[in-house]
Amino acid sequence: MLVSKSKYVDLQRALKVETGRREVAEAEIERQRDTITRFQAQRDDLRSQLQHLQDEHPDTPVSVQPAVGDARVAQQLSLLERARRSLDEQVRALHKVNMQQEQEIVVLRAQLAALQPVEGAVS
Repeated sequence: MLVSKSKYVDLQRALKVETGRREVAEAEIERQRDTITRFQAQRDDLRSQLQHLQDEHPDTPVSVQPAVGDARVAQQLSLLERARRSLDEQVRALHKVNMQQEQEIVVLRAQLAALQPVEGAVS
């Protein structure tokens, strides 16, 4: 198929523009991937620090005097309830962070999919 020189030059120019756009988009995706990786590493580091601090300084105090009979059961129940509430708060906080990160990942995947070339299309 023969193409006029002006049409060929126009096609070359369009190709250069699209190539530039694609390179910019790929760089942005790579930057976003790096950001996600960095945030995940920070999250994991904070989780390990939190776990370390909780291991060193537990939230629930150890009973000083051993209780007897029903009093001991009530005391253990109280301690278990406090521990459960503390764990519930931690789970809620971690769940919230997880949901936010999942939403970010969905957005980034959609952006990535939008920037991927369609098969069969001329780039």
